[in-house]
Amino acid sequence: MHSGADNLDDLDDRTRDVAGLITHLTTAAAFAARTVRRGRDPESDITRRTVAQLTRTAGALGHALADLSEAVAHAGALHQLGSLPRSAQRTTAIESERSQLHARIDSTRRRLNQAGGRLHQQADRLAAAPTPSRSPSTTSTIPVTPPSPAISRNR
Repeated sequence: MHSGADNLDDLDDRTRDVAGLITHLTTAAAFAARTVRRGRDPESDITRRTVAQLTRTAGALGHALADLSEAVAHAGALHQLGSLPRSAQRTTAIESERSQLHARIDSTRRRLNQAGGRLHQQADRLAAAPTPSRSPSTTSTIPVTPPSPAISRNR
């Protein structure tokens, strides 16, 4: 972490990244949900489980986004505190805000790692599930286009 402005630029980029992931997962889940048949065939069951896991992951990403929002508030406070005259109170306030900023960023990182790990485990379970015989035209029901990374303003 550098100055308050750098923190805000970095947080802007990370917030866009997480919001983009939520959008991507929601789009993929909606697409899969539209394509699933009402039947109870194995392919429909796999698609339903995939949709459920994608939506659970989006929830975890939402919590990470909330942590990032709190981090933005702390970075903004640091930016304001940096313009105040030097004093013992200012130093204490800066240390407190910086500590809270780092705690929110660490919480975000932990939530994202946990969500990624759960998604990876579920993907492994789905991949290990017996696959029904499929025709070549039905091998994929979920679009695989990855989200594009945020473009940094300071690069």
